[in-house]
Amino acid sequence: MKVQIGNPCKKRFYIGSAFIVATLVTNILLYQTEWLGEIPLPVVIGTLVDIFVVIPLIFFMFVLRRKPTLSLLAPFFLLGLLFIHLILPTYAKEYVSFLTTTILIGEAIIVLIEVVAFVMFLRSFPLWKKAFRQAKDTHHHVLARMHQANRETLLRQAWAFPFQKVISVIATDAAAIRYVCFPHLDRAQTGENAFSYHKKTEYVGVFLMLVHAMVIEIIAVHAALAQYSHTVAWVATILDVYALLFLIGDYQAIRKSPIIVDRKSLHIQKGLRFHLTLPLESILSVEKGVEGVRDKQSLSLGLAGFEPSTPDYKLTLKTAQTAYLIFGLKRSVKTIYIKVDDPESFLDTLQAQGVESRIV
Repeated sequence: MKVQIGNPCKKRFYIGSAFIVATLVTNILLYQTEWLGEIPLPVVIGTLVDIFVVIPLIFFMFVLRRKPTLSLLAPFFLLGLLFIHLILPTYAKEYVSFLTTTILIGEAIIVLIEVVAFVMFLRSFPLWKKAFRQAKDTHHHVLARMHQANRETLLRQAWAFPFQKVISVIATDAAAIRYVCFPHLDRAQTGENAFSYHKKTEYVGVFLMLVHAMVIEIIAVHAALAQYSHTVAWVATILDVYALLFLIGDYQAIRKSPIIVDRKSLHIQKGLRFHLTLPLESILSVEKGVEGVRDKQSLSLGLAGFEPSTPDYKLTLKTAQTAYLIFGLKRSVKTIYIKVDDPESFLDTLQAQGVESRIV
């Protein structure tokens, strides 16, 4: 008998998503039908509260279930502004003209900060490049080498302290560009200690489906938004193209980043989503994987398919280890769920390095 532990989380996700959709649809109908007559200022203020307070609160508490960060709030507010401009009648847009200016100035400041950080990075690039190459001796994956190079060069400089998050965001973007535009720079490591995790999954089909859907969506959304505003249409298109390139970069990173087991560590990079270097001595045990069991201190290496899949193994750690997520986020993990193309060889390799197995 299977015990479903993840149901409460799923219920919160569905409830939060339904509430957000209902709020958006209600606001759209309110302004499109104008059943209240000419839209007064208090109604517009109510919509602003919905878009910039209520929906973000529900989104982070029920859907993502994580603390909000600037890297997530900035595009969230920009999308909210675009939504408001699309649904508001022309005469009511004067109520939010101040808001448009404020958010655009805020976005411009964020972009300026990223530009300043990038310029400072260029000044340190020779040292960073040397550290990145040297890190290959101890770190087998691109994200881990970037992280190590950042720590040894950029983050040791006084100017970099206020820009730590920005540097992490730029590193993620740079990795995506590297995988998409310069695929020849990285090759998947092969050998007895390298274990791929994508070949025997349905993720290739999911990936191709998502790419086709996004291409169609980019064209359709641009055409629809262009009827209202060419500026809004191009902003949305740029964001969509960025998301598409990121999706492709993530798939390339999955292909070229197998799990590596060396004499001291277990090296994991799941696409562009997270990476960590796990000392073998920190692994308490390896157990049989269980479907549907997750918690906040766990990560899964499984890839999405058309049907849910059960992980091959569950790695329990002696002490919590830090995993580095997308855009500079971090997570303390004590459990890792592993699914690889050759689970038997993977388990044999771990046991050969002295990791305890509790699989009968």
